[in-house]
Amino acid sequence: TAVRFLYLSCEMEDVSMREMVGGCCVCSDERGWAENPLVYCDGHGCSVAVHQACYGIVQVPTGPWFCRKCESQERAARVRCELCPHKDGALKRTDSGGWAHVVCALYIPEVQFANVLTMEPIILQYVPHERYIKTCYICEDHGRESKAACGACMTCNRQGCRQAFHVTCAQMAGLLCEEEGPEADNVKYCGYYGPSWRGAVRLSVRALSWTPHGSRVITIDFKVITADPVV
Repeated sequence: TAVRFLYLSCEMEDVSMREMVGGCCVCSDERGWAENPLVYCDGHGCSVAVHQACYGIVQVPTGPWFCRKCESQERAARVRCELCPHKDGALKRTDSGGWAHVVCALYIPEVQFANVLTMEPIILQYVPHERYIKTCYICEDHGRESKAACGACMTCNRQGCRQAFHVTCAQMAGLLCEEEGPEADNVKYCGYYGPSWRGAVRLSVRALSWTPHGSRVITIDFKVITADPVV
């Protein structure tokens, strides 16, 4: 089947059933819920796993499910995110016929979704030119200088820091997080200040509902990923 659940007890974090290994390509959470399951792509060699809410799947199919990249049958060499140098992951079409990661679209504030229900196509025309001329320090630190200037970069949220990085590079490095508190919003840290931020939490989407106007209302779970004392 297209849906595999991965349950974790909220209190004990014990695995009660594990049919597939690997978390959501968008929020990185490995948990799945009946109202928001993890859905795995059945494409040959594809490792994409997404929550229904994270990928804008209106109705989970009972049979095989294919991510947009596999569904398109476009040659893999031609599929490239317009916002970062990485090809793998949960991609959707842009309004210009290209591709972009859903996680890149969610974290870059100027990016929009033409249809908020299906989260596609991804609209990039409002992303300022300045984002495309920044270089990713994570790419540079890992010897990927040729890719450092590809796509659009985010900047660190710490006041006074000018470090820039690709959303997916930050995701793979564990730097995309939510700051704990009632005013929490998507927070992007460059990594140099990790010990200074206590109570950082990882975002996971638990449920998705809809307002009469078609806007998404997302119920969020938080998981503490660091409790280091402030220094």
